[in-house]
Amino acid sequence: MAKATALAPGLRVMEHLLPPGVPPPFRMPYLSAANDADTPTDEDYQALFSKAIAFQTAEIPASQKAQYDIWLKHCHGPRLTHLCCALLSQLWFGRLNFLLGVDHETMADDFLEFDEGMPCLTTAVLSEYLVDWSVQINENFETQNEDERTAFSSAIQLTLEQTALILSHLSSFLDYTYAGLMSATKPDMQVRTDEPLGMAHFACVVLHQALVQACGRVLGLNVRAGNSLSLRSQMPWLKRRMQIEGWCPYTIWKLYAVCEVDELVFGYCLGTVRTQQDHSHCNITECVANSAKVSESTPVHVKDVCHGDCDNICAPLTKIVGIIEEGCVPVLQIGNSEGVRLGLSARPLQDDGTAYIAISHVWADGLGSSNTNTIRQCQLRRLADRLEAIREREQCGPLYMWVDTLCVPVGPTFQRQRDAQIQKMHEIYQKAYAVIVLDADTLTMEESDPFEMIGMRLYMSAWASRLWTYQEGSLNDRLFVMTKEGYIDLDARTQAARTRDPLSDNLSHNLIDATLRATIFGLGRPNHDPLLATDDPAEPTQPAADRASQTALHALRDRASSRPDSEAFIIGSALGLDIQPILHAAPEDRMPALIKALPHPPANLMFSTGPRLTPRGFRWAPRSILRSQGGYAANAVEDAVSLDFAQLDADERSPRLMCELHPEGQGLVSLNPGIRLKWVRTRTWPWHPSRGGGEQGVLRFEMMGYLYAFRGLDAAFDDQEANLERTREVADLLREGKDLAILLPVFDPSLRLYIGALVEILGASRPLRESASPRQDVTPARFVMLVEFGADVSRLTDGPQVEVDIEQEGWTTVKMTGPTAKVLRGDGGKYEGEWMEPRFWLVD
Repeated sequence: MAKATALAPGLRVMEHLLPPGVPPPFRMPYLSAANDADTPTDEDYQALFSKAIAFQTAEIPASQKAQYDIWLKHCHGPRLTHLCCALLSQLWFGRLNFLLGVDHETMADDFLEFDEGMPCLTTAVLSEYLVDWSVQINENFETQNEDERTAFSSAIQLTLEQTALILSHLSSFLDYTYAGLMSATKPDMQVRTDEPLGMAHFACVVLHQALVQACGRVLGLNVRAGNSLSLRSQMPWLKRRMQIEGWCPYTIWKLYAVCEVDELVFGYCLGTVRTQQDHSHCNITECVANSAKVSESTPVHVKDVCHGDCDNICAPLTKIVGIIEEGCVPVLQIGNSEGVRLGLSARPLQDDGTAYIAISHVWADGLGSSNTNTIRQCQLRRLADRLEAIREREQCGPLYMWVDTLCVPVGPTFQRQRDAQIQKMHEIYQKAYAVIVLDADTLTMEESDPFEMIGMRLYMSAWASRLWTYQEGSLNDRLFVMTKEGYIDLDARTQAARTRDPLSDNLSHNLIDATLRATIFGLGRPNHDPLLATDDPAEPTQPAADRASQTALHALRDRASSRPDSEAFIIGSALGLDIQPILHAAPEDRMPALIKALPHPPANLMFSTGPRLTPRGFRWAPRSILRSQGGYAANAVEDAVSLDFAQLDADERSPRLMCELHPEGQGLVSLNPGIRLKWVRTRTWPWHPSRGGGEQGVLRFEMMGYLYAFRGLDAAFDDQEANLERTREVADLLREGKDLAILLPVFDPSLRLYIGALVEILGASRPLRESASPRQDVTPARFVMLVEFGADVSRLTDGPQVEVDIEQEGWTTVKMTGPTAKVLRGDGGKYEGEWMEPRFWLVD
């Protein structure tokens, strides 16, 4: 392996992730420590790591303080340096040596660089190592039998999973410590754990993720403790650094909640110009600094281009109002007036082949004003240059322009004209020649930047956080992105990235795949996803329109609007609905009006968290699907009832709508699967739910040889105390003899959790319409609350059975696996589940 060349100072452990020309933002020192009488041995650290694994796997139950103290005792004086050295020695170089089989001297040459005499870790040659390793593995496998290959892969998987558990446990300690630092309650902890331990942990996490991905691609390993957790929320040192550097809390949350390790680190390295804004009033649900409420009363100048002395250019407002009054859409032409001064003229958009570019932007970037229909001449000059560049590259005729800050009249006297343009917004963006995005972050890009840089900058941009811009980016077949000097055809670049040769990918990361995913779903391009554009007749899927609306709700949930009462008609506009009834409804009636305007209610509406609506017929639905408004749209629900358990006729396995409103406005008809719950009395010791609600406030029941767990969810989704109280309410309802069931987005007996809807059965199944066949009977039910649902353990028959009760007169023997506490009991009873036909009528 060739020696790595000398590098400029920077965070060396990121170099395998960064494209050429992007410098690492800081250095990662490799610490060395002098031995003394108090120096722990390698065996001491192995014992420490083993205890962390045992804590993570619950093999050793312990309090949070006990788990915290095993790391804290190593954070005093020289012992902190020794701990950091142990992490880098055993979890950095140790794992490299174990996996790649390279001696320590060679690794030191290739993975250490000296910067001003200081040794720093580097991953500049990691990709080369992993490529060579993959070739060697494939050659070895050709000479090994199946047992040898399995043993080799299993040993690697075990080591990587144990590493992930150690890093996860240490991240909990660091997260707790940094939370104290940020609240200034433990300022003395900064000296102990801020730079050395946090940086060493961060370096190990980044390397571990690279090794996990390489083993996944080469060996086909599914490293559960690495891939499922992804360690994405387990880099507290980087999160704290971003907070200190002025990143918006919303952007930090978005990266940590969605991105994998590589994407998160890559996004941090790229940075954002938004750190120059004041984010002191922002929170994890919304960037207030990008709200139109904080935009200046006058348009701003182009930074670093204009000296702030150019004039305002006024839109031809009288002409624009007249065009709108005639029922048309005004478009603008930029022309020279008085020599170099630019001017604007308006004309109505007609079906005569007029081509125009629709501008999509964030008002806080200063392209316009909420008080006047004006624009700075420097801003207009930039738009004119981009339109001309598009015209030349596309070799088309004159291009007009539509931008809301100029074409939608502002001021209270123009409310009627403004409403008329809002109702045409869907049509305006859909029929444009192209839509071009203007955002402060995208204006830092070059046209030659690699796709992963483009996708990540867009994902972190203010443009991707606003509610209106979703439809602006999703409706047109062509989306351009304005750069520093020109523009990028995003869809052409996306297609090129999608059709790349997968063998040419760097083994150490999957940034292109990640940014493709973010571009398709998060940036409003779902209509460019082949899974949404076509229906495969061989698979039981939902009709395309229903699936598209669910995807839109899911993609919109992390966006925000300056006006909370505008959510419903913005969503309606994005879905191409007639938004006039929504626009004219009272604010509290707009979400019901939106649901009524939909051809069919999206199935994921019922499973979206947050407070519910109160009008009759809609109490099953959330008041908002936006996180900034206390809601959160659920993932899109596929028509994928587990056919192993559902008794569906063959003709029902074709694409079907999963939800529809009751024809007389009396609730929702749902075709989601259901699990009926019942409380079975057994002779056992009393265990009342109010004495704790089971382990961590979870109810468990047995069905078809599996244990399942669920807990009630309060409208405040992450309020643990409120959730515990709701779980107790469910237990009380069951003990009172209420007939309860859980409706699920899909019945999946895996270990993953998903949201379900708890309902109370109100009677026997009956036809919804007189002409309905018996196979179309529905079960009337009342929506009670949302629950979190998932399988709890493996099949009961897989493990040893434990007899809970003894059969006597009229009593049955109950058997289950594992410790008896795995099933919550109440007053001498246990819970069981029963499959129900997936046809429910939520009576409201």
